[in-house]
Amino acid sequence: MDNNVTILSMNVRGLFSNSKKRADVFDWAKSKNTSIVCFQETHSNKDIEKNWEDEWGSTCFFSHKDSKSAGVSVMFKKGLDFVVHNSVTDDNGRYIVLDVTIFSQRLSFACLYGYNTDEPAFFDIIMLNILSFKNTSVLLCGDWNVVLDKFMDTYNIKHNRNPNSRKKIDEIIDVFELLDPWRTCYPEDRKYTWRQSSPIKQSRLDYFLISEDLFSLMKNTKIIPGYRTDHSAIIFTFSACLEKRGKSYWKFNSQLLRDAEYIQKVKLCIKDTILEYYLSGDMEDLLSVDLSCNDQTFFEILKMKIRSLSINYSINKSKEEKNFTLKLENNILQLETIMNHSPNEEVQKSLLDKKLELENCRQKKVEDNALKEKTVNSYNIEMILTDT
Repeated sequence: MDNNVTILSMNVRGLFSNSKKRADVFDWAKSKNTSIVCFQETHSNKDIEKNWEDEWGSTCFFSHKDSKSAGVSVMFKKGLDFVVHNSVTDDNGRYIVLDVTIFSQRLSFACLYGYNTDEPAFFDIIMLNILSFKNTSVLLCGDWNVVLDKFMDTYNIKHNRNPNSRKKIDEIIDVFELLDPWRTCYPEDRKYTWRQSSPIKQSRLDYFLISEDLFSLMKNTKIIPGYRTDHSAIIFTFSACLEKRGKSYWKFNSQLLRDAEYIQKVKLCIKDTILEYYLSGDMEDLLSVDLSCNDQTFFEILKMKIRSLSINYSINKSKEEKNFTLKLENNILQLETIMNHSPNEEVQKSLLDKKLELENCRQKKVEDNALKEKTVNSYNIEMILTDT
């Protein structure tokens, strides 16, 4: 059975007023052997939904603004094995977020159309919606109206447009551990998805961001000429195989609560997040300040940021420990080599000291692992007792 899933995304620059263009673009998208088609800037309203779905011939999801601006759609191939568990659509025609299973692969899927202006709050909303579905697999696509790298992804663009939005996209990438599959595969290539003439300007505004597990299932990713638009189309194909599993859920390492450096970083993260959404109040009493969002939204954002901080800190800490252990082992090897050829008491003492240092380092790791296992087992027992 062919479990390959091909997703095409393209800014179509309006499909409402021209039924012939719409039929032509629908047919063109189907000719690319697509499983899911994501369109941006459809210029649609609620009245078109049944008609457009009939024209497409299968299930569609729509987000509308009006017949002259914005609008996005997600359109599924007839016969595709999928189930949509939940969906969120924007009232301003800017995004659709789906909790969907395609074949055996469950993921959070978003089609979005970013603002031309610097609107970081828009990407906060995207982040919260993705977070609410709690899937480990994530795929985002669309016309972001923000480049990821001004040097590599623009031509003859002088100004650094939408810098705050870019920071938010970087945060999404960090929180969900996402990759830009095209840039990952072609790190040195320059290819653009939007172009303007007189004067010539070009940018790569359209791209996918995907979780690492989906990248491991990737068959191909490419930028192809668009059709009846000033944007290119982007394509991502992956295999939704039963045999391949996504990454596991992240579990907090309680040993971090004994780490003074980590605790300071969390405190700073809390303070910085409050400052980001601060409206008024005494910053010396953080519990009493007024924020630009409600308490639940702020709490979800803060949890997300602490999660990201914790994951990155744990990864870096683990690398440091591995490098330190490797350095000790190399030192021991060098000292043993010297002892083999030119033994003396000074070298022998250094060798014993390094071996003891390595043993102490390893013992600490063993103790940490034992405590972590005890914590996990206690949690599992508690869950069993709760279920009974």
